[in-house]
Amino acid sequence: MCGDATNWDEDAYRESILKEREIQTQTVFRTAWAPPQTPNLHSLIAASSDGSIAAYSISAYNLNNPIGSVKSDTDELFAEPDCIFKAHDGPAYDVKFYGDGEDALLLSCGDDGRVRGWRWNGLTSSNCSGSSLGNDIKPVLDVVNPQQKGPWGALSPIPENNAIAVNTQGGSIFAASGDSCAYCWDVETGKLKMVFKGHSDYLHCIVARNTYNQIAKVGSVSN
Repeated sequence: MCGDATNWDEDAYRESILKEREIQTQTVFRTAWAPPQTPNLHSLIAASSDGSIAAYSISAYNLNNPIGSVKSDTDELFAEPDCIFKAHDGPAYDVKFYGDGEDALLLSCGDDGRVRGWRWNGLTSSNCSGSSLGNDIKPVLDVVNPQQKGPWGALSPIPENNAIAVNTQGGSIFAASGDSCAYCWDVETGKLKMVFKGHSDYLHCIVARNTYNQIAKVGSVSN
């Protein structure tokens, strides 16, 4: 029996295969709990290799009434997200909250060199559903790492952001970048406040010590 290939769409078939492979190999790079002073304090947020940010309701996740589906051959339970959206072009490496209340910002950084922030109360409203992966959810904060200028005015690639840290007292966000620098951004204006140098290779992580206005960053060692 022969099939009808009159309306065969090679591009759509190729895209479906790539999408299936991507789903099977998707990696969660970082997770974070929702702020404690919000109605959604049992939400778990995940930053994944497909550039998405997803929120899962842990309080609704139980064996008697699972929010996901069971894979019959392994009896594994798969949770469906309450909210999922495309945050970055390329993998999303880190996710953190700025603030503890309902007006808290959900921050993420990724391979595209951006740090983006969304109002948490906006994401938990009805305009964000688990079935949509569109780009219709606009961030209220969107900053990108600067490019270095080389000979004849050539610009370097935008370095990725591997991790972020926050200082709510100083109104700052810190990003550990792939160009061996840590960038400090002002939350209110979105402007670059300071650049921290000292490493010879890309930075893995960064942490802020708000009480003493200090940061610590960990980088790779070049031979």
